[in-house]
Amino acid sequence: MYDFRLDEVTEWIVDKGARTIALQLPEGLKVHGQAIAEEIEYRTSGKCILIGDPCYGACDVDQRFLDYADVLIQFGHAEIPSMEIGSNVLFVEVFMNMDISKLLPQSLPLLKGIVGVLTTVQHVKMLPMIREWLEDHGHQTVIGKGDSRIVFEGQVLGCNISAVEPLKDQVGSFLYIGSGDFHPLSIAVETDLPVVVIDPLMQEVRELSELREKILRQRHGAIARASQANKFAILVSTKIGQNRMELAWKLRCMLEENGRSAYLIALEEFHPDRMLPFEVDAYVSTACPRIAIDDYLRYDKPLLTPVELEIVLGLRDWSNYRLDTIAGN
Repeated sequence: MYDFRLDEVTEWIVDKGARTIALQLPEGLKVHGQAIAEEIEYRTSGKCILIGDPCYGACDVDQRFLDYADVLIQFGHAEIPSMEIGSNVLFVEVFMNMDISKLLPQSLPLLKGIVGVLTTVQHVKMLPMIREWLEDHGHQTVIGKGDSRIVFEGQVLGCNISAVEPLKDQVGSFLYIGSGDFHPLSIAVETDLPVVVIDPLMQEVRELSELREKILRQRHGAIARASQANKFAILVSTKIGQNRMELAWKLRCMLEENGRSAYLIALEEFHPDRMLPFEVDAYVSTACPRIAIDDYLRYDKPLLTPVELEIVLGLRDWSNYRLDTIAGN
């Protein structure tokens, strides 16, 4: 199912003359980590260290690897070009070759008009085949290219759906290939167009209009709960690709100008227990946009995005709601 591209990886290690190699994998690929380490050690003169901490994306490069290794290899994610990581880090896109031939016909009744096709890095190599199939079955398709955080045409991240922007006024619906709902949910909220998901892992097709409405009701409730808050904690991630300190200071000024107080709290890993020492009425996350959506129910106080804070303060109307994004240049 997975192509770890170990020929390229071991050639890079040998060229670097690396003796100690740190391996970073997302949770879904960690089960393959030992086999990958054994193969790399067999093919090179290096020794591997598996990083056990969670890895949430290319934004989450272990910044301490040089304390114990010569190089770091992160499997499963495409590089974020606008991030300056350094030459001792290799990103290895792990492409998945999965059969969706039985799922494509199920998507046809749900698609409308011209179709914008989007996916995550794991499935980008499937896009030409999907595009050809859709056009053979009567749907013109378009594929957009995102900003400087995006490598491939048609690729979206959890924090960045800029590939949608050039398509919004051209299409009648979107087809997303991938697992999970957060990426396509962002597309549905941003465009208010039908978004159909082909999930290769679950082997199912689903449409997101009901989930979109459910999440919007939840977010409206969070905004309403936070409207009476006076003390806010602005949460800042220390992860290199999620750190938005400049935005955090801007939000603090915004709150103070509107008669509220705010404190900046920096964390590497967000968790409700780490908020217990702080006496505040609401939180604003400037880190990964998924945190406020996926983890909202874990917190005993409203957890907002920067966009939602603007609505709380009357600086943005609810009709202009969108999910938070981390944009490139």
